Formats: sequence, structure tokens, C-alpha cells
Amino acid sequence: MRLMRRTWRFSTCVLASTLAIAVAAYADACAKDSDDSVGMVQTVQTRQTRLDKQKARPNIVIFYHLFIDENKNIPIVSAVVKEQLQLIPDPKNTEIRINSIGAEPTMSNFNLSSELEKRAKIIAHYPTGWENVTLHDPWSFCRKKGTDPDQLVVYLHSKGSFRGLSDPGLWKVQSFHRGYVTRGALSQECLHMPKDCNICSTRMTPFPYAQTPGNMWAARCGYVANLKNPLTFGEDMMKTPDDVPIVRGMRGSAAFCTGKSRYAHEHWVYSHPHAAPCDLDTNASSSYGEAPPWEFSSDFEKDLQKAPRFNLQTYRWRRGYCVGVGEALPERLQAYHILYGKEPPADWWGWSFFGAERPAR
Repeated sequence: MRLMRRTWRFSTCVLASTLAIAVAAYADACAKDSDDSVGMVQTVQTRQTRLDKQKARPNIVIFYHLFIDENKNIPIVSAVVKEQLQLIPDPKNTEIRINSIGAEPTMSNFNLSSELEKRAKIIAHYPTGWENVTLHDPWSFCRKKGTDPDQLVVYLHSKGSFRGLSDPGLWKVQSFHRGYVTRGALSQECLHMPKDCNICSTRMTPFPYAQTPGNMWAARCGYVANLKNPLTFGEDMMKTPDDVPIVRGMRGSAAFCTGKSRYAHEHWVYSHPHAAPCDLDTNASSSYGEAPPWEFSSDFEKDLQKAPRFNLQTYRWRRGYCVGVGEALPERLQAYHILYGKEPPADWWGWSFFGAERPAR
């Protein structure tokens, strides 16, 4: 009996000792796991902080349409490219994709800074082509799976190189206008546009159709991805209303006044009923994009607001262009239905601009 008690005590001690060792090991493991968890949390927090900082900086992809009619004009148009691209506020955070049309330059022709040259590349050359060839690039870029809807794309072009090189007076006007619209598209205001904007430019005008005169802008991919294919948009626009009132002395072709033919390229980015434009210029005299060249100041006062910022009367084109065109709300709504099969949302810019009652949703 005494031997059995000793054996039982010994077994109990061994068991207690084993349990104590196991508990200690478990405590150590828990402590280690706790340390690992803290480390993992800290790592996740560090990564999130890094992502937040990245999101705070605009990540910009610029698509540049470069037209040069013949080899002899490569130097002068290359100077235009440099003039525009050196306005980029943060080259290190920018990718520049260039399409060249007509005469074929090389990157060395542009004489860019070393930082810009790292970021810029001629991605394609076309013997001929309109702006829709290059507009197709941001559209297809934004439609790629996994593209952040807030990703910004910027569209620029060598304004003046298509018509102005043979006319010194026109070249001067186009040069003023080029600087005016480029500075808006590349402004800090547009590159940090608020969430309630999806297009930003120096000036948005609703007449004779929604556009930025000069056609340079920044836009969000989530919006651009829903636009019509720019390569066939001109054909799509031919299906929209084209009634142009006959007014004695009116200037401007039917295509010019209704956004058809090559003018469809200027309307394209504003063509969707969910367009939410903002613009910058506070000067009402340049509201319609045809101001005298001395009013196209590259140092214009920038104040980002929802567009259109002025009333209907302010946007009416002067000097007899496209009189009365684009002022009928039913035609606007019909065009949206034809192009996208949709009505504008309740916060569409046109309801208040045309003095119409917002539809109940």
C-alpha cells in the first residue's frame, strides 16, 4: 500500500511538471505570436501609410498628339512640344506617351530636360491621322482591367501645327491659345480635381456643343472608360440631330456647329450624360473660346469651379458663329439617348444651365 502511494505521488509530480512545462511553452508561443501579430499590424500600417502617400500624389499619364506636316517644320513644332511638356508640375510622377503624325521626329528633336526625357516616349507613328487616333489611347488605357477609376489621364496636342504654320498671324493666335489651354490641363488644380469633377480644363463651354475650345484636358479613368470608342465616334455623331437654323450672316459650317466630322474629337470627352466638368478661368470674356489672343493669358486667374460657371447668355458665340445652335434642351437629351441610351442624372450640369426642372429619381 505504501509503495502504491509513493508511485501515485511520483506520477502526480511528473504530470504536474509536464503540465507546467507545457503551459510555459504555450505562454512563450502566445507571446511570440503576439509579437508577430504586432509586427504584422505595424507592417500593414506602414504599407497603408505608403499607399496613402502615393494616393495623395497625382499619378498622371499624358497622351500627346503631335502633328507635323513636313520635315522642314520638325524644328518649330518640336519647340512647341518642349514648351508644353516643361509645364508639367511633377515629371517624376508622370508618364508621357506621344503619337506622331505626318513627318516623323525623334525624341532628340524635342531637346527635353533629362527628367522629362526619362518619362516621355514616342509610342507610335502614323503617316496620317486625326486626333481620334491618339484619343483612342487614353480610352483603351482606362478600359484595361484593374485600372484605378481615379487614375488621371491628360490629353494634349501640338495646337497650331495643323493650320497655323503657313499663316504667321494665325500661328500667333494659336500660340496664345495653346499656352492658355495647356496650362489648365496641367495645372495643380486640375491634377487634384475634387471628387465631384471627372473632367477639368481651362474652360468648358456648352455651346455650340459641350467642349473645351482647344481640346486639352485632364479626366478620370472611371469616366473615360465609359465613353464611346473615339475611332468610331465621328460616325456615331452623324446619327445625332444636326438641324442648324438658317440665319443671315451666320458663320460656321454645319459640321463645325454640331460637333461632327473632325469636330467630334473636341466634343468626345464631354459627350456622356455623366460628364461632371470643372474649369478654371474666371474671365467671362473668354467663355466661348474665341477671345482675342491678348485675352488668352497663360497667367490667367485660376479658380476651380463646377462648369459651366456662367449663365447661358455669356456663352453665346460672338461674331455670328453658330447662332442659336445647341440652345435646345430636347436635342441635347436626344443626342444622349442616341449615343449612350441614357438620360443625364439629377446632378447633370444642363438642368440648371437650361433652366429645366430636374427629373425625379
